[in-house]
Amino acid sequence: MNTTRVSALSASAVTAVAVVYALACAASGWDPSLGWLLQAAIHLGELAAVAALAWSGAVGGSRPGRAGLALAVAGQLLMAVAEVVYPHAHNLGDALFSVAPLLTGAGLITAGIVIRRRRRSSWLPLVLGLYTVIVLIPVMIGSGGPPSSAALTTIAGWDVLWLSLAASVLSPAPRPRPAKVTVE
Repeated sequence: MNTTRVSALSASAVTAVAVVYALACAASGWDPSLGWLLQAAIHLGELAAVAALAWSGAVGGSRPGRAGLALAVAGQLLMAVAEVVYPHAHNLGDALFSVAPLLTGAGLITAGIVIRRRRRSSWLPLVLGLYTVIVLIPVMIGSGGPPSSAALTTIAGWDVLWLSLAASVLSPAPRPRPAKVTVE
């Protein structure tokens, strides 16, 4: 099994758990004491989706595409670090949470544009980047973030997109059908 497939399978498993976790927390108000650790692991699972996308060759040799994926990797690493830091240093955690999603969103938007220009079939990187910037960040700011049910539901939607991205890397890109030739 190659690294693209391993990363995509790992990301799929982790983000599927993340969707259930976020919805369960939103519905019940559950805020586990070690939630920060699980949330850090979830961000690493989302990072695995970016790695799978990078290893799939979706952006080819494009510098902007590679830079976008690097920004998304940096954003997800900072999100994982922010989850670990926040319980011990709120101000530093808040600072990291204010920068990390912007990096992820900008990176995925950039990579998504490159992927679409290459006429690849997936809109998911672009949609996920736009969701991060247009939906996730404003809801986090407006609701104050978790444990608000609005924030957790928005995070669940975000993780559905991460799961979809990982699954899209697993499925082969559709190939154009050859033209049908008829001989008379």
